[in-house]
Amino acid sequence: MTRRASLRAWLLLSYLLVFCLPWIAIVGSGAFAHDLRAQTREHLTAQGRLWALRIGAQLQDKELDRVAEDLAAELQASKDLTLCAAQIVNIEGTVLASTSGEHGHSLADDPEVEAALGGGIGATARARLRVRGDVSFTGPSRFAGVRLFVAVPFIDRHGGVAGAVVMSRTPREELQAFVQMGPRLGLAFLAVVGLTLALALVSGHFGSRSLAALAHAARRIAGGSRDRAPLERLEQSRVREVGEVANAVGAMHAQLQARLDYIDEFAGNVAHEFRTPIATLRGTFELLHDDPQMPEPQRETFMTNAQAELVRLEALVDGLLALARAERAAASEVVVLRDVARAVASRHAVEIEGTCGDVVGSAQQIETVIDNLVDNAMRYGGEHVRVRLSDVEGRACVEVIDDGAGIAEADLGKVFDRFFTTDRTHGTGLGLAIVRLIARTHGGDVTVTSGAGGTVFSVWLPLA
Repeated sequence: MTRRASLRAWLLLSYLLVFCLPWIAIVGSGAFAHDLRAQTREHLTAQGRLWALRIGAQLQDKELDRVAEDLAAELQASKDLTLCAAQIVNIEGTVLASTSGEHGHSLADDPEVEAALGGGIGATARARLRVRGDVSFTGPSRFAGVRLFVAVPFIDRHGGVAGAVVMSRTPREELQAFVQMGPRLGLAFLAVVGLTLALALVSGHFGSRSLAALAHAARRIAGGSRDRAPLERLEQSRVREVGEVANAVGAMHAQLQARLDYIDEFAGNVAHEFRTPIATLRGTFELLHDDPQMPEPQRETFMTNAQAELVRLEALVDGLLALARAERAAASEVVVLRDVARAVASRHAVEIEGTCGDVVGSAQQIETVIDNLVDNAMRYGGEHVRVRLSDVEGRACVEVIDDGAGIAEADLGKVFDRFFTTDRTHGTGLGLAIVRLIARTHGGDVTVTSGAGGTVFSVWLPLA
């Protein structure tokens, strides 16, 4: 069984993830470490400039060797305060004084020294072994994986580069920096976490409340309830998606109710239409069974009537099957309507005039519509039947026109009803109902106008 978490749990997890993403991005991308190194580099550059100014001022009346010797003790004192190592090198790159006490070796090959002796400020970072040991996170000592070096040139009395001051220090590590930010960061972190949890719980409460109400309303509909009041309230939900789902469920509810009403009415109509021929057949066979000596002419009459009722039942079954097929969604193919109409007109030998654009749907179903209308006009209309095609305001129009006596005013509003017919002998009352149903499943409709001069059935379909 699949485990399913509640909406509140998902919101809580997503909020916490969103909260953690900036911290992960800052640390994981190295942006924080880069900023810490940049701060240390700027600090070393500032100290290097101060030492360079001081050395340059003393070079006005002293030699560099003497100046370096005089400043050795101050370099060490400065390191004790700032934890920044310092070295003084001459123009050849030889160390004259350093905070470590070592001198005489050359740094000329170091890139930062080479850049400084060329007149610029050089900076580089070198990997170092992380040595934490007993180092305190809150102390001044640092244990990052690199050490930064900055070389600043100083000028002699003639205005030329006489050497450089090389400053170095290890930058702070990310974890050490976070710890040193102290209680303020911790309090801010806890406050933001609390706010995140509160927002997740509040949004989860309101979101899940609407969804729970929607689920309850859907279950009531599934149970047969016709009450749309709960859905109408949810359609006004401040959560847009909940309102959209409620609208969709409401539309589904309306369709289900319409379908149920249709089934009830349809079942009643079918029962009514089948009852008469079934009763006739039963009575006929009972008479034939009870009177074996019935004269042959009378027996033949009863058999003929029974056969007619069987033919009517067969026609009803075929019509109901066609009606059920017409209720299916229309296909999505482009139909050349004028070719379909011409084929029907040619088959029935009736006139066709005009032209129209293409439509989208089922060619077979649209052909059934035109065929039913032409057949109906030839059967019950006048002698002259014609088909006219046209395009009107973005819709294709197929008109089937006859010159008959017209449809009675009392029957005009019922001609598209299922099982309505004025010819109970030959008609089932399903042909025009099928026409209307197919037209509507294709996004169109069918209308009728009739008078003493004839009848016009008009089928309207949206153009492709």
